[in-house]
Amino acid sequence: MRVFVYLLGFFLVGCSASKELINTSTSEELNGDHAVYKGQTADVIFHNGTIITIEDELPMASSVAVKDGTIIAVSQQSLVEQYTAESTQIVDLKGKTLLPGFIDAHSHMGLAMSLVRQANLSSPPVNTVKNISDIVDKLKAQQNEYNIKDGEWIIGWGYDPDLLEEQRHPTKFDLDEAFPNNPVFIAHISGHMAVANSYTLDLLEIDEHTKDPAGGVIIRMLDSNEPSGLLQETAVYLVYNNLPRPSVEETFELFDEIQDVYASHGITTAQDGLTNYKTYQFFKQAAAGGKLKLDIELLASFLDAKDYFTHAIDDFGKSHHGLRLAGLKIVSDGSPQGKTAFFSDPYLTKVPGCTHDCKGFANLDQEQLKGLMSRCYGADIQLFTHANGDGAIDLFLQTHQEIKDSIPSLSDDLRNVIIHSQFVRPDQLDLYKEFNMIPAYFSNHAFFWGDIHVQNLGIERASFLSPLKTTLDMGIVATNHTDFMVTPLDQLMTVWTAVNRTTRSGKVLGPDERLTPLEALKTITINSAYQHQQEDRKGSIKVGKLADFVVLDKNPLTVEPDDIRNIKVLQTIKEGVVIFERE
Repeated sequence: MRVFVYLLGFFLVGCSASKELINTSTSEELNGDHAVYKGQTADVIFHNGTIITIEDELPMASSVAVKDGTIIAVSQQSLVEQYTAESTQIVDLKGKTLLPGFIDAHSHMGLAMSLVRQANLSSPPVNTVKNISDIVDKLKAQQNEYNIKDGEWIIGWGYDPDLLEEQRHPTKFDLDEAFPNNPVFIAHISGHMAVANSYTLDLLEIDEHTKDPAGGVIIRMLDSNEPSGLLQETAVYLVYNNLPRPSVEETFELFDEIQDVYASHGITTAQDGLTNYKTYQFFKQAAAGGKLKLDIELLASFLDAKDYFTHAIDDFGKSHHGLRLAGLKIVSDGSPQGKTAFFSDPYLTKVPGCTHDCKGFANLDQEQLKGLMSRCYGADIQLFTHANGDGAIDLFLQTHQEIKDSIPSLSDDLRNVIIHSQFVRPDQLDLYKEFNMIPAYFSNHAFFWGDIHVQNLGIERASFLSPLKTTLDMGIVATNHTDFMVTPLDQLMTVWTAVNRTTRSGKVLGPDERLTPLEALKTITINSAYQHQQEDRKGSIKVGKLADFVVLDKNPLTVEPDDIRNIKVLQTIKEGVVIFERE
Protein backbone atom coordinates (compact mmCIF):
# COMPACT_ATOMS: atom_id res chain seq x y z
CA MET A 1 0.00 0.00 0.00
CA ARG A 2 2.87 2.36 0.77
CA VAL A 3 4.35 1.76 -2.68
CA PHE A 4 0.91 2.45 -4.15
CA VAL A 5 0.56 5.75 -2.29
CA TYR A 6 4.08 6.74 -3.37
CA LEU A 7 3.01 6.31 -6.97
CA LEU A 8 0.04 8.53 -6.32
CA GLY A 9 2.36 11.19 -5.06
CA PHE A 10 4.45 10.99 -8.19
CA PHE A 11 1.72 11.60 -10.39
CA LEU A 12 -7.21 20.72 8.95
CA VAL A 13 -8.56 23.36 12.79
CA GLY A 14 -8.27 27.10 12.84
CA CYS A 15 -7.26 28.95 15.99
CA SER A 16 -8.97 32.26 16.58
CA ALA A 17 -7.26 35.18 18.26
CA SER A 18 -9.09 37.21 20.86
CA LYS A 19 -6.11 39.41 21.66
CA GLU A 20 -6.15 43.11 20.92
CA LEU A 21 -5.08 43.74 17.34
CA ILE A 22 -3.40 46.99 16.38
CA ASN A 23 -3.42 47.63 12.64
CA THR A 24 -0.19 49.37 11.74
CA SER A 25 0.11 48.42 8.08
CA THR A 26 1.10 51.97 7.13
CA SER A 27 3.21 52.74 10.19
CA GLU A 28 6.86 53.50 9.50
CA GLU A 29 7.60 53.28 13.22
CA LEU A 30 7.04 49.51 13.28
CA ASN A 31 9.29 48.80 10.32
CA GLY A 32 6.67 47.63 7.85
CA ASP A 33 4.79 45.19 10.09
CA HIS A 34 1.27 44.39 8.90
CA ALA A 35 0.14 44.49 12.52
CA VAL A 36 1.12 43.23 15.96
CA TYR A 37 -0.67 41.78 18.96
CA LYS A 38 0.10 43.98 21.94
CA GLY A 39 2.39 42.44 24.53
CA GLN A 40 2.63 38.94 23.00
CA THR A 41 5.63 36.69 22.62
CA ALA A 42 5.81 34.00 19.96
CA ASP A 43 5.76 30.23 20.06
CA VAL A 44 7.73 30.13 16.81
CA ILE A 45 9.63 32.72 14.80
CA PHE A 46 10.72 32.07 11.21
CA HIS A 47 13.56 34.24 9.92
CA ASN A 48 16.69 34.46 7.78
CA GLY A 49 15.00 33.46 4.53
CA THR A 50 12.91 34.76 1.66
CA ILE A 51 9.29 35.12 2.76
CA ILE A 52 6.73 35.62 -0.02
CA THR A 53 3.60 36.82 1.74
CA ILE A 54 1.21 37.00 -1.29
CA GLU A 55 0.08 40.30 0.27
CA ASP A 56 0.27 43.38 -1.97
CA GLU A 57 0.88 45.74 0.97
CA LEU A 58 3.98 43.85 2.08
CA PRO A 59 4.85 41.35 -0.65
CA MET A 60 8.20 40.28 0.85
CA ALA A 61 9.24 39.84 4.46
CA SER A 62 12.18 38.47 6.39
CA SER A 63 10.55 37.38 9.64
CA VAL A 64 7.23 35.90 10.82
CA ALA A 65 6.10 35.31 14.40
CA VAL A 66 3.47 32.70 15.36
CA LYS A 67 1.44 32.25 18.55
CA ASP A 68 -1.14 29.48 19.13
CA GLY A 69 -1.14 28.56 15.46
CA THR A 70 -1.85 32.13 14.34
CA ILE A 71 0.44 34.71 12.76
CA ILE A 72 1.05 37.58 15.21
CA ALA A 73 3.67 39.60 13.33
CA VAL A 74 5.15 39.91 9.85
CA SER A 75 8.13 42.17 9.23
CA GLN A 76 10.84 43.12 6.80
CA GLN A 77 13.15 43.18 9.80
CA SER A 78 13.99 40.64 12.50
CA LEU A 79 11.32 39.88 15.07
CA VAL A 80 13.57 37.66 17.18
CA GLU A 81 14.40 40.11 19.95
CA GLN A 82 10.94 41.68 20.22
CA TYR A 83 8.90 38.44 20.31
CA THR A 84 11.20 35.87 21.91
CA ALA A 85 10.48 34.22 25.25
CA GLU A 86 12.37 31.37 26.90
CA SER A 87 10.11 28.81 25.19
CA THR A 88 10.12 30.42 21.72
CA GLN A 89 11.41 28.23 18.89
CA ILE A 90 13.62 30.15 16.48
CA VAL A 91 13.54 28.61 12.99
CA ASP A 92 16.46 29.60 10.78
CA LEU A 93 15.29 29.27 7.17
CA LYS A 94 18.91 29.42 5.99
CA GLY A 95 18.01 31.36 2.89
CA LYS A 96 15.15 29.07 1.82
CA THR A 97 11.77 30.38 0.69
CA LEU A 98 8.66 30.46 2.90
CA LEU A 99 5.19 30.90 1.38
CA PRO A 100 1.62 30.45 2.61
CA GLY A 101 0.57 26.80 2.50
CA PHE A 102 -0.88 25.72 -0.83
CA ILE A 103 -4.66 25.48 -0.99
CA ASP A 104 -6.00 22.74 -3.21
CA ALA A 105 -8.62 24.28 -5.49
CA HIS A 106 -9.76 20.92 -6.87
CA SER A 107 -8.73 17.30 -6.46
CA HIS A 108 -10.21 13.97 -5.43
CA MET A 109 -8.83 12.81 -2.09
CA GLY A 110 -11.72 10.38 -1.60
CA LEU A 111 -11.08 8.75 -4.97
CA ALA A 112 -7.42 8.27 -4.05
CA MET A 113 -8.52 6.44 -0.90
CA SER A 114 -10.62 4.04 -2.97
CA LEU A 115 -7.72 2.96 -5.18
CA VAL A 116 -6.42 0.20 -2.92
CA ARG A 117 -5.25 -2.81 -4.96
CA GLN A 118 -5.64 -1.01 -8.27
CA ALA A 119 -3.10 -0.98 -11.08
CA ASN A 120 -1.64 2.33 -12.26
CA LEU A 121 -2.08 2.34 -16.06
CA SER A 122 -0.73 5.83 -16.71
CA SER A 123 1.60 6.69 -19.58
CA PRO A 124 4.95 8.51 -19.19
CA PRO A 125 5.96 10.60 -17.36
CA VAL A 126 3.59 9.39 -14.63
CA ASN A 127 4.05 5.66 -15.32
CA THR A 128 5.36 3.42 -18.11
CA VAL A 129 2.31 2.25 -20.11
CA LYS A 130 2.84 2.75 -23.86
CA ASN A 131 0.41 0.28 -25.45
CA ILE A 132 -2.50 -2.04 -24.71
CA SER A 133 -0.15 -4.95 -24.11
CA ASP A 134 1.45 -2.90 -21.30
CA ILE A 135 -2.01 -2.42 -19.79
CA VAL A 136 -2.57 -6.17 -19.74
CA ASP A 137 0.88 -6.71 -18.20
CA LYS A 138 0.21 -4.17 -15.44
CA LEU A 139 -3.12 -5.85 -14.64
CA LYS A 140 -1.46 -9.28 -14.54
CA ALA A 141 1.23 -7.94 -12.21
CA GLN A 142 -1.48 -6.55 -9.93
CA GLN A 143 -3.28 -9.90 -9.99
CA ASN A 144 -0.09 -11.71 -8.97
CA GLU A 145 1.03 -9.21 -6.36
CA TYR A 146 -2.26 -9.38 -4.47
CA ASN A 147 -2.99 -13.04 -5.24
CA ILE A 148 -6.33 -12.13 -6.82
CA LYS A 149 -8.28 -15.35 -7.28
CA ASP A 150 -10.76 -16.37 -9.98
CA GLY A 151 -14.00 -14.43 -9.62
CA GLU A 152 -12.34 -11.50 -7.82
CA TRP A 153 -12.08 -8.00 -9.29
CA ILE A 154 -9.01 -6.73 -11.14
CA ILE A 155 -9.13 -2.92 -11.35
CA GLY A 156 -6.87 -0.35 -12.98
CA TRP A 157 -6.96 3.38 -13.56
CA GLY A 158 -5.30 6.06 -15.65
CA TYR A 159 -5.07 4.68 -19.20
CA ASP A 160 -4.92 7.34 -21.91
CA PRO A 161 -5.76 6.25 -25.48
CA ASP A 162 -4.13 9.34 -26.97
CA LEU A 163 -0.78 8.20 -25.57
CA LEU A 164 -1.09 4.53 -26.53
CA GLU A 165 0.64 3.23 -29.65
CA GLU A 166 -2.72 1.90 -30.89
CA GLN A 167 -4.30 5.40 -30.60
CA ARG A 168 -7.60 3.94 -29.37
CA HIS A 169 -9.47 2.82 -26.28
CA PRO A 170 -9.02 -0.81 -25.27
CA THR A 171 -12.09 -3.02 -25.77
CA LYS A 172 -13.41 -6.01 -23.89
CA PHE A 173 -11.68 -8.24 -26.44
CA ASP A 174 -8.27 -6.84 -25.47
CA LEU A 175 -8.89 -8.00 -21.90
CA ASP A 176 -10.85 -11.22 -22.35
CA GLU A 177 -8.07 -13.61 -23.35
CA ALA A 178 -5.82 -12.66 -20.41
CA PHE A 179 -8.66 -12.52 -17.87
CA PRO A 180 -11.37 -15.04 -18.76
CA ASN A 181 -12.25 -15.78 -15.13
CA ASN A 182 -12.15 -12.34 -13.48
CA PRO A 183 -14.20 -9.16 -13.71
CA VAL A 184 -11.87 -6.45 -15.04
CA PHE A 185 -12.56 -2.71 -14.95
CA ILE A 186 -10.10 -0.02 -16.09
CA ALA A 187 -10.76 3.71 -15.74
CA HIS A 188 -9.74 6.36 -18.27
CA ILE A 189 -7.34 9.03 -17.00
CA SER A 190 -10.19 11.57 -16.88
CA GLY A 191 -12.42 9.36 -14.73
CA HIS A 192 -15.25 10.04 -17.19
CA MET A 193 -15.13 6.70 -18.96
CA ALA A 194 -13.94 3.16 -18.41
CA VAL A 195 -13.60 -0.24 -20.08
CA ALA A 196 -15.01 -3.53 -18.78
CA ASN A 197 -14.24 -7.05 -20.01
CA SER A 198 -16.86 -9.60 -21.06
CA TYR A 199 -16.86 -11.29 -17.64
CA THR A 200 -17.86 -7.96 -16.04
CA LEU A 201 -20.53 -7.17 -18.62
CA ASP A 202 -22.04 -10.66 -18.25
CA LEU A 203 -21.87 -10.46 -14.45
CA LEU A 204 -23.80 -7.19 -14.40
CA GLU A 205 -26.09 -8.13 -17.31
CA ILE A 206 -24.97 -5.30 -19.55
CA ASP A 207 -25.76 -6.47 -23.07
CA GLU A 208 -27.28 -5.44 -26.38
CA HIS A 209 -30.64 -4.93 -24.68
CA THR A 210 -29.31 -2.56 -21.99
CA LYS A 211 -30.39 1.01 -22.61
CA ASP A 212 -28.00 3.94 -22.29
CA PRO A 213 -28.51 5.62 -18.90
CA ALA A 214 -29.46 9.30 -18.85
CA GLY A 215 -26.27 11.32 -19.33
CA GLY A 216 -24.21 8.31 -20.42
CA VAL A 217 -23.38 6.09 -23.39
CA ILE A 218 -22.63 2.38 -23.70
CA ILE A 219 -20.38 2.26 -26.77
CA ARG A 220 -21.44 -0.52 -29.17
CA MET A 221 -19.63 -2.55 -31.79
CA LEU A 222 -19.89 -1.37 -35.37
CA ASP A 223 -23.16 -2.43 -37.06
CA SER A 224 -24.38 -4.02 -33.81
CA ASN A 225 -25.84 -3.22 -30.38
CA GLU A 226 -23.26 -5.44 -28.68
CA PRO A 227 -21.31 -3.45 -26.04
CA SER A 228 -17.63 -2.98 -26.91
CA GLY A 229 -16.70 -2.62 -23.24
CA LEU A 230 -16.26 1.17 -23.33
CA LEU A 231 -18.62 3.06 -21.02
CA GLN A 232 -18.93 6.85 -21.07
CA GLU A 233 -20.02 9.28 -18.35
CA THR A 234 -22.95 7.99 -16.21
CA ALA A 235 -22.74 4.56 -17.89
CA VAL A 236 -19.55 4.07 -15.85
CA TYR A 237 -21.71 3.83 -12.72
CA LEU A 238 -23.32 0.64 -14.07
CA VAL A 239 -20.04 -0.99 -13.02
CA TYR A 240 -18.53 1.47 -10.55
CA ASN A 241 -21.39 1.10 -8.07
CA ASN A 242 -20.71 -2.65 -7.91
CA LEU A 243 -16.96 -2.47 -7.26
CA PRO A 244 -15.59 -3.80 -3.95
CA ARG A 245 -14.70 -1.16 -1.38
CA PRO A 246 -11.78 -1.08 1.07
CA SER A 247 -12.45 -2.19 4.62
CA VAL A 248 -12.80 0.44 7.35
CA GLU A 249 -9.31 -0.45 8.61
CA GLU A 250 -7.81 -0.13 5.12
CA THR A 251 -9.59 3.17 4.59
CA PHE A 252 -8.25 4.73 7.81
CA GLU A 253 -4.73 3.53 7.00
CA LEU A 254 -4.85 4.92 3.49
CA PHE A 255 -6.44 8.15 4.71
CA ASP A 256 -3.48 8.73 7.00
CA GLU A 257 -1.01 8.05 4.21
CA ILE A 258 -2.81 10.05 1.55
CA GLN A 259 -2.79 13.08 3.86
CA ASP A 260 0.97 12.67 4.01
CA VAL A 261 1.08 12.68 0.21
CA TYR A 262 -0.87 15.97 0.11
CA ALA A 263 1.36 17.46 2.81
CA SER A 264 4.48 16.41 0.88
CA HIS A 265 3.37 18.75 -1.90
CA GLY A 266 3.00 21.74 0.41
CA ILE A 267 -0.80 21.47 0.70
CA THR A 268 -2.32 22.58 3.99
CA THR A 269 -5.94 22.65 2.78
CA ALA A 270 -7.04 19.74 0.59
CA GLN A 271 -10.25 19.04 -1.29
CA ASP A 272 -12.35 16.01 -2.08
CA GLY A 273 -14.06 17.11 -5.25
CA LEU A 274 -17.02 14.69 -5.44
CA THR A 275 -17.94 13.19 -2.08
CA ASN A 276 -20.68 10.60 -1.93
CA TYR A 277 -22.78 10.55 1.22
CA LYS A 278 -21.23 7.37 2.60
CA THR A 279 -17.72 8.77 2.22
CA TYR A 280 -18.90 11.95 3.92
CA GLN A 281 -19.77 9.88 6.97
CA PHE A 282 -16.24 8.46 6.98
CA PHE A 283 -14.69 11.95 6.78
CA LYS A 284 -16.88 13.13 9.67
CA GLN A 285 -15.82 10.13 11.75
CA ALA A 286 -12.16 10.79 10.97
CA ALA A 287 -12.46 14.47 11.85
CA ALA A 288 -14.29 13.81 15.11
CA GLY A 289 -11.57 11.34 16.04
CA GLY A 290 -8.83 13.90 15.52
CA LYS A 291 -7.43 12.15 12.43
CA LEU A 292 -7.08 15.24 10.22
CA LYS A 293 -3.58 16.56 9.61
CA LEU A 294 -4.86 19.06 7.05
CA ASP A 295 -7.99 21.12 6.60
CA ILE A 296 -10.25 19.36 4.10
CA GLU A 297 -12.96 20.89 1.92
CA LEU A 298 -15.66 18.46 0.72
CA LEU A 299 -17.91 18.89 -2.32
CA ALA A 300 -21.13 16.92 -1.87
CA SER A 301 -21.93 14.77 -4.92
CA PHE A 302 -25.03 15.82 -6.83
CA LEU A 303 -25.79 12.12 -7.25
CA ASP A 304 -26.46 11.98 -3.49
CA ALA A 305 -28.15 15.39 -3.31
CA LYS A 306 -31.30 13.91 -1.74
CA ASP A 307 -29.33 12.43 1.18
CA TYR A 308 -27.41 15.64 1.74
CA PHE A 309 -30.47 17.87 1.56
CA THR A 310 -32.39 15.54 3.88
CA HIS A 311 -29.74 14.68 6.47
CA ALA A 312 -26.93 17.24 6.21
CA ILE A 313 -28.54 20.48 5.06
CA ASP A 314 -27.25 22.31 8.16
CA ASP A 315 -23.67 21.11 7.65
CA PHE A 316 -23.01 23.11 4.49
CA GLY A 317 -20.50 25.91 4.93
CA LYS A 318 -19.55 24.90 8.46
CA SER A 319 -16.16 23.66 9.67
CA HIS A 320 -15.83 20.92 12.29
CA HIS A 321 -12.40 19.79 13.49
CA GLY A 322 -10.86 20.99 10.22
CA LEU A 323 -13.48 19.39 7.97
CA ARG A 324 -15.82 21.61 5.95
CA LEU A 325 -18.72 20.65 3.70
CA ALA A 326 -18.10 23.46 1.24
CA GLY A 327 -20.99 23.02 -1.19
CA LEU A 328 -22.66 20.85 -3.81
CA LYS A 329 -20.77 19.55 -6.86
CA ILE A 330 -22.59 19.05 -10.18
CA VAL A 331 -20.98 17.28 -13.15
CA SER A 332 -22.56 18.85 -16.22
CA ASP A 333 -20.35 17.41 -18.98
CA GLY A 334 -17.33 15.22 -19.52
CA SER A 335 -13.73 15.19 -20.67
CA PRO A 336 -12.31 17.23 -23.58
CA GLN A 337 -9.49 14.78 -24.29
CA GLY A 338 -12.03 11.94 -23.97
CA LYS A 339 -14.33 13.87 -26.33
CA THR A 340 -17.36 13.80 -24.02
CA ALA A 341 -17.08 17.49 -23.00
CA PHE A 342 -20.02 19.46 -24.42
CA PHE A 343 -19.12 22.10 -27.05
CA SER A 344 -21.14 24.52 -29.17
CA ASP A 345 -19.11 23.48 -32.24
CA PRO A 346 -18.13 19.92 -33.18
CA TYR A 347 -14.88 18.12 -32.53
CA LEU A 348 -12.60 17.96 -35.56
CA THR A 349 -11.64 14.30 -35.11
CA LYS A 350 -13.63 11.08 -34.91
CA VAL A 351 -15.64 10.66 -31.70
CA PRO A 352 -16.39 7.15 -30.35
CA GLY A 353 -20.09 6.35 -30.58
CA CYS A 354 -20.90 9.39 -32.74
CA THR A 355 -21.24 9.72 -36.51
CA HIS A 356 -22.27 13.35 -37.12
CA ASP A 357 -22.42 16.76 -35.40
CA CYS A 358 -20.22 15.38 -32.63
CA LYS A 359 -20.18 18.07 -29.95
CA GLY A 360 -20.11 15.85 -26.85
CA PHE A 361 -23.11 15.98 -24.57
CA ALA A 362 -24.50 17.39 -21.34
CA ASN A 363 -24.89 15.04 -18.39
CA LEU A 364 -27.96 16.94 -17.16
CA ASP A 365 -30.73 18.73 -19.01
CA GLN A 366 -31.68 22.28 -18.11
CA GLU A 367 -34.60 21.30 -15.88
CA GLN A 368 -32.42 18.94 -13.83
CA LEU A 369 -29.73 21.58 -13.58
CA LYS A 370 -32.24 24.25 -12.61
CA GLY A 371 -33.68 22.06 -9.86
CA LEU A 372 -30.30 21.50 -8.22
CA MET A 373 -29.19 25.10 -8.63
CA SER A 374 -32.44 26.51 -7.24
CA ARG A 375 -32.21 24.27 -4.19
CA CYS A 376 -28.67 25.45 -3.51
CA TYR A 377 -29.48 29.10 -4.05
CA GLY A 378 -32.48 28.86 -1.74
CA ALA A 379 -30.44 27.29 1.06
CA ASP A 380 -27.34 29.51 0.60
CA ILE A 381 -25.23 26.51 -0.46
CA GLN A 382 -22.17 27.26 -2.59
CA LEU A 383 -22.34 25.57 -6.00
CA PHE A 384 -19.41 23.90 -7.77
CA THR A 385 -20.16 22.87 -11.36
CA HIS A 386 -17.88 20.79 -13.55
CA ALA A 387 -18.05 22.30 -17.05
CA ASN A 388 -15.27 21.78 -19.58
CA GLY A 389 -16.83 22.69 -22.92
CA ASP A 390 -18.36 26.04 -23.83
CA GLY A 391 -21.69 24.28 -24.51
CA ALA A 392 -21.86 23.10 -20.90
CA ILE A 393 -20.85 26.57 -19.70
CA ASP A 394 -23.64 28.12 -21.84
CA LEU A 395 -26.16 25.78 -20.24
CA PHE A 396 -25.01 26.72 -16.75
CA LEU A 397 -24.99 30.48 -17.43
CA GLN A 398 -28.41 30.41 -19.08
CA THR A 399 -29.87 28.51 -16.14
CA HIS A 400 -28.28 30.88 -13.65
CA GLN A 401 -29.68 33.90 -15.52
CA GLU A 402 -33.16 32.35 -15.56
CA ILE A 403 -33.07 31.73 -11.80
CA LYS A 404 -31.61 35.17 -11.12
CA ASP A 405 -34.39 36.86 -13.10
CA SER A 406 -37.00 35.03 -11.04
CA ILE A 407 -35.34 35.87 -7.69
CA PRO A 408 -34.46 39.60 -7.66
CA SER A 409 -33.09 39.32 -4.11
CA LEU A 410 -30.55 36.64 -5.06
CA SER A 411 -27.15 37.38 -3.51
CA ASP A 412 -24.44 38.86 -5.72
CA ASP A 413 -21.82 36.94 -3.71
CA LEU A 414 -22.80 33.33 -4.43
CA ARG A 415 -19.25 32.56 -5.53
CA ASN A 416 -20.34 29.91 -7.99
CA VAL A 417 -17.29 27.91 -9.00
CA ILE A 418 -17.13 26.57 -12.57
CA ILE A 419 -14.63 23.75 -12.22
CA HIS A 420 -12.17 23.45 -15.11
CA SER A 421 -13.84 26.05 -17.39
CA GLN A 422 -11.34 24.68 -19.85
CA PHE A 423 -12.77 26.12 -23.02
CA VAL A 424 -14.68 29.15 -21.79
CA ARG A 425 -15.26 31.83 -24.45
CA PRO A 426 -14.47 35.55 -23.97
CA ASP A 427 -18.18 36.46 -23.95
CA GLN A 428 -18.75 33.90 -21.22
CA LEU A 429 -15.97 35.47 -19.16
CA ASP A 430 -17.92 38.74 -19.30
CA LEU A 431 -20.80 36.93 -17.59
CA TYR A 432 -18.45 35.35 -15.05
CA LYS A 433 -17.42 38.86 -14.09
CA GLU A 434 -21.00 40.14 -14.00
CA PHE A 435 -22.14 37.24 -11.82
CA ASN A 436 -19.00 37.10 -9.61
CA MET A 437 -18.27 33.53 -10.69
CA ILE A 438 -14.94 31.81 -10.11
CA PRO A 439 -13.31 29.70 -12.83
CA ALA A 440 -11.23 26.93 -11.29
CA TYR A 441 -8.82 26.37 -14.16
CA PHE A 442 -6.67 23.35 -15.01
CA SER A 443 -3.55 24.60 -16.78
CA ASN A 444 -1.85 21.17 -16.53
CA HIS A 445 -3.91 20.29 -19.62
CA ALA A 446 -1.58 22.50 -21.66
CA PHE A 447 1.25 20.06 -21.01
CA PHE A 448 -0.54 16.72 -20.74
CA TRP A 449 -3.10 17.14 -23.56
CA GLY A 450 -2.35 20.46 -25.29
CA ASP A 451 -1.19 18.78 -28.50
CA ILE A 452 -4.28 16.54 -28.45
CA HIS A 453 -6.58 19.55 -28.01
CA VAL A 454 -5.06 21.18 -31.10
CA GLN A 455 -5.94 18.07 -33.10
CA ASN A 456 -9.44 17.69 -31.65
CA LEU A 457 -10.48 21.35 -31.49
CA GLY A 458 -8.16 23.39 -33.69
CA ILE A 459 -5.49 25.88 -32.70
CA GLU A 460 -7.85 28.79 -31.91
CA ARG A 461 -9.97 26.94 -29.36
CA ALA A 462 -6.99 25.04 -27.96
CA SER A 463 -4.94 28.21 -27.41
CA PHE A 464 -7.64 29.70 -25.17
CA LEU A 465 -7.46 26.68 -22.86
CA SER A 466 -7.62 27.83 -19.22
CA PRO A 467 -7.22 31.52 -20.13
CA LEU A 468 -5.74 32.58 -16.82
CA LYS A 469 -4.09 35.83 -17.95
CA THR A 470 -7.19 37.20 -19.68
CA THR A 471 -9.30 36.26 -16.67
CA LEU A 472 -7.07 37.87 -14.06
CA ASP A 473 -6.64 41.01 -16.19
CA MET A 474 -10.45 41.31 -16.23
CA GLY A 475 -10.44 41.41 -12.43
CA ILE A 476 -11.99 37.95 -12.08
CA VAL A 477 -10.70 35.76 -9.25
CA ALA A 478 -9.42 32.51 -10.79
CA THR A 479 -7.83 29.44 -9.26
CA ASN A 480 -5.76 26.60 -10.66
CA HIS A 481 -5.62 22.92 -9.77
CA THR A 482 -4.29 19.43 -10.52
CA ASP A 483 -7.59 17.50 -10.52
CA PHE A 484 -5.59 14.73 -8.85
CA MET A 485 -5.84 11.82 -9.78
CA VAL A 486 -6.17 13.09 -13.37
CA THR A 487 -2.72 14.70 -13.16
CA PRO A 488 -0.09 14.42 -10.40
CA LEU A 489 -0.68 16.34 -7.19
CA ASP A 490 2.49 18.42 -7.67
CA GLN A 491 1.58 22.08 -7.03
CA LEU A 492 4.83 23.42 -8.47
CA MET A 493 4.08 21.56 -11.70
CA THR A 494 0.78 23.45 -11.79
CA VAL A 495 2.59 26.75 -11.33
CA TRP A 496 5.02 25.71 -14.09
CA THR A 497 2.23 24.96 -16.57
CA ALA A 498 0.53 28.29 -15.81
CA VAL A 499 3.78 30.19 -16.34
CA ASN A 500 5.05 28.29 -19.40
CA ARG A 501 2.04 26.59 -21.08
CA THR A 502 4.44 24.18 -22.79
CA THR A 503 2.99 21.06 -24.42
CA ARG A 504 4.55 17.60 -24.48
CA SER A 505 5.95 18.39 -27.92
CA GLY A 506 7.63 21.55 -26.62
CA LYS A 507 5.25 24.08 -28.20
CA VAL A 508 3.82 27.02 -26.27
CA LEU A 509 0.02 26.81 -26.32
CA GLY A 510 -1.59 30.23 -26.01
CA PRO A 511 1.47 32.35 -25.13
CA ASP A 512 -0.70 35.37 -24.32
CA GLU A 513 -2.29 33.40 -21.44
CA ARG A 514 0.98 32.79 -19.57
CA LEU A 515 1.13 34.11 -16.01
CA THR A 516 3.98 35.59 -14.02
CA PRO A 517 5.20 33.26 -11.24
CA LEU A 518 3.59 35.49 -8.60
CA GLU A 519 0.24 35.44 -10.40
CA ALA A 520 0.48 31.66 -10.68
CA LEU A 521 1.24 31.32 -6.97
CA LYS A 522 -1.80 33.43 -6.10
CA THR A 523 -4.05 30.99 -7.94
CA ILE A 524 -3.07 28.22 -5.50
CA THR A 525 -3.00 30.38 -2.36
CA ILE A 526 -5.08 33.51 -1.78
CA ASN A 527 -7.40 32.96 -4.76
CA SER A 528 -8.08 29.40 -3.67
CA ALA A 529 -8.78 30.67 -0.16
CA TYR A 530 -11.33 33.08 -1.68
CA GLN A 531 -12.92 30.23 -3.63
CA HIS A 532 -13.39 28.34 -0.36
CA GLN A 533 -14.63 31.50 1.41
CA GLN A 534 -11.63 31.33 3.72
CA GLU A 535 -9.66 34.37 2.55
CA ASP A 536 -9.83 35.97 6.01
CA ARG A 537 -8.09 32.94 7.57
CA LYS A 538 -5.81 31.51 4.88
CA GLY A 539 -4.00 32.07 1.62
CA SER A 540 -1.40 34.68 2.59
CA ILE A 541 1.07 35.48 5.32
CA LYS A 542 -0.70 38.17 7.27
CA VAL A 543 -1.33 38.89 10.92
CA GLY A 544 -4.44 37.16 12.20
CA LYS A 545 -4.34 34.34 9.65
CA LEU A 546 -3.45 30.73 10.33
CA ALA A 547 0.25 29.88 10.37
CA ASP A 548 -0.04 27.55 7.37
CA PHE A 549 3.26 27.60 5.47
CA VAL A 550 5.35 25.75 2.92
CA VAL A 551 9.16 25.95 2.73
CA LEU A 552 10.76 25.53 -0.72
CA ASP A 553 14.39 24.93 -1.64
CA LYS A 554 14.29 27.68 -4.28
CA ASN A 555 12.41 30.91 -4.88
CA PRO A 556 9.85 30.46 -7.69
CA LEU A 557 9.96 34.19 -8.38
CA THR A 558 13.65 34.19 -9.25
CA VAL A 559 14.49 30.81 -10.82
CA GLU A 560 14.26 30.37 -14.56
CA PRO A 561 10.60 29.81 -15.52
CA ASP A 562 11.35 26.35 -16.90
CA ASP A 563 12.97 25.35 -13.59
CA ILE A 564 9.88 25.97 -11.45
CA ARG A 565 8.68 22.38 -11.74
CA ASN A 566 12.00 21.18 -10.27
CA ILE A 567 11.57 23.14 -7.03
CA LYS A 568 11.31 20.86 -3.97
CA VAL A 569 9.01 21.16 -0.97
CA LEU A 570 11.24 20.95 2.11
CA GLN A 571 8.63 21.44 4.84
CA THR A 572 4.88 21.85 5.21
CA ILE A 573 3.64 23.59 8.35
CA LYS A 574 0.04 23.52 9.59
CA GLU A 575 -0.77 26.16 12.21
CA GLY A 576 2.86 26.42 13.23
CA VAL A 577 3.45 22.66 13.44
CA VAL A 578 5.59 20.76 10.90
CA ILE A 579 3.49 18.03 9.27
CA PHE A 580 5.95 17.14 6.51
CA GLU A 581 9.72 17.38 6.29
CA ARG A 582 11.82 16.11 3.41
CA GLU A 583 14.50 13.70 4.55
